[in-house]
Amino acid sequence: MGSDEKLQSEYTPRAWLVISGAATCLFCTVGFMNSFGIFQEYYATNQLAQSSQSTIAWLGAISIFFLFSISVVSGTMLDVFGPKLLAYIGSLGTIFAVMMTSLCEEFYQFFLAQGVLLGISMSLVTWPMLALVGQHIKRKRALAMGIVLAGSSLGGVIWPIAVDKLLKIPDIGFPWTMRIVGFIMIPCLSFSCVAAKPPIIPNAAVEDMDHSRGSSTDNAISQTKDTDRKTEAIALLRKPEMQLLCGAMFITYFGMFSPFFYTTSFSVDKGFPSSFGFYTVSIVNGASFFGRILPGIVADKYGKFNCCIVSTLVAGLVALCWTRVESVAGLGIWSAAYGFASGGILSLQQACAAQVATPSTLGLAIGSVSGSTALSAMANVPISGALVEKYGYLSLSIFSGISLLLGGVLLGAARLAQNRKLAAIV
Repeated sequence: MGSDEKLQSEYTPRAWLVISGAATCLFCTVGFMNSFGIFQEYYATNQLAQSSQSTIAWLGAISIFFLFSISVVSGTMLDVFGPKLLAYIGSLGTIFAVMMTSLCEEFYQFFLAQGVLLGISMSLVTWPMLALVGQHIKRKRALAMGIVLAGSSLGGVIWPIAVDKLLKIPDIGFPWTMRIVGFIMIPCLSFSCVAAKPPIIPNAAVEDMDHSRGSSTDNAISQTKDTDRKTEAIALLRKPEMQLLCGAMFITYFGMFSPFFYTTSFSVDKGFPSSFGFYTVSIVNGASFFGRILPGIVADKYGKFNCCIVSTLVAGLVALCWTRVESVAGLGIWSAAYGFASGGILSLQQACAAQVATPSTLGLAIGSVSGSTALSAMANVPISGALVEKYGYLSLSIFSGISLLLGGVLLGAARLAQNRKLAAIV
């Protein structure tokens, strides 16, 4: 069977349904979380006007922390229970959290609804859907992951604009803005739940399973499967390339999202038009859309780790050039360049995790890599704010760039742990 025939057999209608459902899911989860900058500004002048900017920023930091930290649990649960249960629980929790946020007035209420509940619920549906794509697609996996993660970029473009426009309509206001967001998410996440279908087991494998059941007791089979699963999980976590990949993402996430959150305030600080400053976030996310798909296409040919290293190093160099921007056109070009480069990191990190894993530990691998970023992703928000407040944007540019470059070096070590040949496709 030729490569084209294999690819065609892998990208079946069922697989495309899962890819579409996962992309829709990330549009509602990670994409919506990218719009927190709009809420930060709104809360500071309305419900939470008595709170400091750094205090309000913790709402976004906590939701990001739970989104990534719970991924270890949700990814492992996918390997054990399958996708349906997690998809339904996570989707219902996400919609419920958004609806409850519409009723919030005090900080602790926002903390529980938009911080804790929303972050946990999004994690329960996001990472299993992403790992499910990896179960269906094995050969052109980087491309599939890129398409799915492009859904979050699309959300990062649409949600901030939509929320901002709704909040400015007097007859709608904050409560109905959040309810409208929830109503939009209902059909989107419902489609994701319907699309959460595991791969079909080949007939030969089913016959082997039936034969095994006939020759052994069900309890013995169950115990053997549990033992094998634990053994594979331990073996995965002990792999040097897995540990280095987690370490690389942990360092990278310390500074990767700083430009996403602070390009708008940087634009205002430089004296650029405020309307343009708002759209810099959409420019970053719009470029990230292409940065998540195109590197995936290249990575399937030249190596997932190789391309992820290049994306990380390029993003670090672009971040270091942040404060050299002196014009509106320059900031637009810089935002597009950073969005494209960072999009490759977000797309390829999951493909790298899937490459290290076995089919039965795919959820654990993706969950572990995502979970390793929880603390650094959460710390990124207050650290960035403190640096800007005390030392200005140059310090934030250096902090973001250096963290990305160090992450790229660790990714290089993870790549060499698999193959020391510099020209190898890894």
